[in-house]
Amino acid sequence: MKKGTFVIPVLIFAFLAVAGGCQSKRGGGSVTSLPEIKPAPAFSFTNFDGRTVTNADFKGKVYIAYFFFTSCGGPCPVMNSKANVLQAEYADEDDFRIAGFSVDPETDTVERLTKYAERYSAKPGKWSMMRNDREVVAALASKGFMMGDASVPALHSTRFALVDRHGMIRGYYDGMDDAKVEELRAAIDYLLEEKS
Repeated sequence: MKKGTFVIPVLIFAFLAVAGGCQSKRGGGSVTSLPEIKPAPAFSFTNFDGRTVTNADFKGKVYIAYFFFTSCGGPCPVMNSKANVLQAEYADEDDFRIAGFSVDPETDTVERLTKYAERYSAKPGKWSMMRNDREVVAALASKGFMMGDASVPALHSTRFALVDRHGMIRGYYDGMDDAKVEELRAAIDYLLEEKS
């Protein structure tokens, strides 16, 4: 046997061992399992297109949820840009959605959200940017999604929550960390391929 001929089978085995889970089609990560953290909360908000959007609209869908406000000059533009990329990458996936909740409803009127949605090319039916009373969104963030204090807009979470088709939160991913967003892509792929 020539020197080095055993290397290829060993490399193939090593690759299969690492890629034993769902290999992301869009990034470098892979996932073998995701915990069921808790049920995602019920909600009813007004979307940027004036429609009422509820958690029932996400039934049977895999979605990411996050918090933002339109006048934010820090993490929000970064997170919305990443959501925009995910919307494009999963454009052909009928079962993928994005849910953004404004933590500054006094400023973020439907009209303002409409302009903001246009800025990030949010597609109605695919990506919702929603508003409700401050107390409602604060409770949704802290008690519902367990994503910290949203009563002070500048202190809102920079994480994306990932929710499966059955309405279970399956993970949290820091939207400011590119490596965590890669993990999010792999997790989305995993949930999209998971049997209903």
